[in-house]
Amino acid sequence: MNIGCMHDEARRVRPLAMRAYDDARARGWPFMSDVLEDVLRGAAEEDRAVVTAVAQALVRYDRLLGFASGSVTSDARYGALLALLRGDTDLTPRLARIHDPTERLGTTYSVPDWLVEVVRGELGEAATAAALARMNEPPPRVARVNTLKTTREACAAALAEEGIDSRPTAHAAQGLMLEGRRSMFRTQAFARGEIEGQDEASQLVAELVAPPPRSFVVDACAGAGGKTLALAALLAGKGKLLAIDSSRGKLEELRRRARRAGASNAEAREVDLLGPADALKELEGRASRVLVDAPCTGLGAIRRNPEARWRLRKDDLSRLVATQAALCKSAARLVAPRGRLVFATCSFLPSEGEVAIDFLLSEHPDFKLVTARDVLGRARTEGVATADGKYLRTWRFDGTPDGGDAGMDGFFAAVLRRVE
Repeated sequence: MNIGCMHDEARRVRPLAMRAYDDARARGWPFMSDVLEDVLRGAAEEDRAVVTAVAQALVRYDRLLGFASGSVTSDARYGALLALLRGDTDLTPRLARIHDPTERLGTTYSVPDWLVEVVRGELGEAATAAALARMNEPPPRVARVNTLKTTREACAAALAEEGIDSRPTAHAAQGLMLEGRRSMFRTQAFARGEIEGQDEASQLVAELVAPPPRSFVVDACAGAGGKTLALAALLAGKGKLLAIDSSRGKLEELRRRARRAGASNAEAREVDLLGPADALKELEGRASRVLVDAPCTGLGAIRRNPEARWRLRKDDLSRLVATQAALCKSAARLVAPRGRLVFATCSFLPSEGEVAIDFLLSEHPDFKLVTARDVLGRARTEGVATADGKYLRTWRFDGTPDGGDAGMDGFFAAVLRRVE
């Protein structure tokens, strides 16, 4: 178990970490980022990263810690976490005595049994343990440099002056891997709009859109705008970028972030893509690129959102897959002839990736596949695409050589071109 902090520090920040954990449990596992924002208000800078690591570990390993402690109380589970950190407890023999293989895997990797069954059903028995283990790995800290304001080299130098060392990402053109614990969000570089927190896989999805200069691009499921801002930088502030979402709150956040980033070519519009067909009638057939970063299970980013494993329900997958198909059908109307539709999910499940694309192509014969390798090149897709180069697939459990993804999140993305 890699918690990412030492047990003596964990004791020191116990009150804040326990408060976050108790709050998350009591409220039915809301987003931990929101819980921690409240808990860490006013906390010392040196404690923030440790509180976050401990609280997320308590959430991530909730089932395992319940098994280890034999208790439902928070205090007992916190004690079990410290014992595991110190190496005082070896659960391997006890886990091995769990007769049912699904229950044993669910307890070992601290996920619901239904999720074990879903992963096994989609990836096969041999890959299940590897996928569940990957979901518990500590994620790297990654930033995207905003080229509307600076260069990657200049930004790295500015961060170093503020005490954050970094190195370039292996695949994303403007990414930085950040060292240490200091928060990027409390730096002058962030305040100036020079960096945004964004995983390397997410950055690659934006690069896969490859917007032509001065073109019209639609981010059809924009949310709070992480990929919108990346696309604005790829367009160098030129052309037009329309970010649409059904959440007014998320779009307000997007507008605030866009102002800080200097993304003057980005417009945010509140639209339900699954609403009346005439909501975007004037845009039909006009966009050179349309990105559908669809709502999904989020299993490829669950390391950053450990509470999601307890919030998800078994029937969510079928509902989300149907929503993804409906969103793509609606977004496809916006694509210009010879334009491209880019579909993406932060999931490693084939049902939210290759299977979804096969269905989409069968429903839309006017679209043809463009391979990720053709868009980004062989070198940049090595280790982060399927073996045939068709799709961006950063976590692979199909027996092909792995290890080239530099620890990035588990994303899938495909590019489709409208042929008429």
